[in-house]
Amino acid sequence: MALAAPGPTQRHFSLAHLALLVPFVALVIDAWAPIRDNSFLWHVRAGELQANAGEVLTADPFSFTMLGERWLTQSWLAELVYAWGESNWGLGFVPPMMLLLSSITFLGIGLVAYRRSRSEWSTAIIVALSTLLMISFLVPRPVLFSFALFVLVVVAWDRPVTRWTIPFLFWIWASVHGSFVIGLAYVGLTILLEKEWKSLPTAIVAGLATFLTAHGLGVLEFLLDFSDAGPALALLSEWRRPELLSVVFAPFLIGIGLIVIGAVRERVTPRHLIILVPFLLLALTATRAVPPAWIALVPLMGVALADMAAGARKRFSAPAAAVFGLVVLVTPWFIISDGSIDEERFPVAAAGWLAHVPTFHDDSAGGYLIWAEGPERLVYIDDRAELYGDRMIEYVEVRDLKRDWEPVFERDGIGQVLLRADEDLVDELEATGWSEEYEDQDFVVLRP
Repeated sequence: MALAAPGPTQRHFSLAHLALLVPFVALVIDAWAPIRDNSFLWHVRAGELQANAGEVLTADPFSFTMLGERWLTQSWLAELVYAWGESNWGLGFVPPMMLLLSSITFLGIGLVAYRRSRSEWSTAIIVALSTLLMISFLVPRPVLFSFALFVLVVVAWDRPVTRWTIPFLFWIWASVHGSFVIGLAYVGLTILLEKEWKSLPTAIVAGLATFLTAHGLGVLEFLLDFSDAGPALALLSEWRRPELLSVVFAPFLIGIGLIVIGAVRERVTPRHLIILVPFLLLALTATRAVPPAWIALVPLMGVALADMAAGARKRFSAPAAAVFGLVVLVTPWFIISDGSIDEERFPVAAAGWLAHVPTFHDDSAGGYLIWAEGPERLVYIDDRAELYGDRMIEYVEVRDLKRDWEPVFERDGIGQVLLRADEDLVDELEATGWSEEYEDQDFVVLRP
């Protein structure tokens, strides 16, 4: 995967430079949006518990359905960051954090694309496609850390002098998100592709570093838990197979098209299939697998577009770098946000009407209640599918009236329900005598 020969140096500010600013503007707008991610919310409270206890969580502290069951929080380091941020700035820390991690991701993608293509326009195209593809995945949950870390691994690998940082990056990655295995696969396959056998010890040390986190060999338990939770995970939209023909994933198909063009131009060779095939297959497994698969394929896209005449340069111009740096440094100061909660997504008002009795609710409400009132208020369920397993499937069947709710409610001592107002179960409960304690346009609270 040799770099293309650099073209003649040109020193002027071009439209390609302006195009590279578009992702940053999109990131700022995205950071302003209200918080909608329920997974992030329970991670904040998990971080607080761990900071107070001085140790990582190894059992469920949040639900009355699985309380005390063995559960390892794989994102303990990110959760500590969340707890620290909330203790100092409330949820106002979320926009700057998202902006920082997303900027690292896209700046890294741009650097990798430029190193491989030596073309400003090719870099702008790849960064623009990356923005369109990944913007909907930029949420404050720990996966945001994994995107930045994967890009940093790719950047570090590109220069032998920086490869010593890779084991440290994997230690952090294994402490914040289970997708570190994808990064290890990338490094291993790249060694095979480039025949960089002298770097094999670095890869081995990186793998061993993942066992030196707070959970030790527990990182393997994470992976086994998720593999066993397949049916429950399938209920979550992010774990379903992606609709690659949809508008949202059109950039991914365009990226594959660019690689095909590179093959026609004889820039991409059959040997590159070592990277292309595994990560293309990865993207087809689940919606959430598309961004890491894309990051792994960015170097190939850069190679595919190498030596394009338009925008070929030896380096970016000094004025372009100055303008880009000024925008990156100044823009965050215009972010004025208190990290507001999306009240259409979460039962902010309805939660105030809840009695302190076991409550039947969905995973989104569970994440919010853990953050707002946990662990004092124990929840029925949240989005930890690897913990709940069959419980999550049972919840969906009860909610959709595919299973009798009465035995489930009796077993779990359910004294009230908090559901979205348009759920069929609401009508069913009201027909059997449950009374409405609270209702707004989004949520309802019922008691027997």
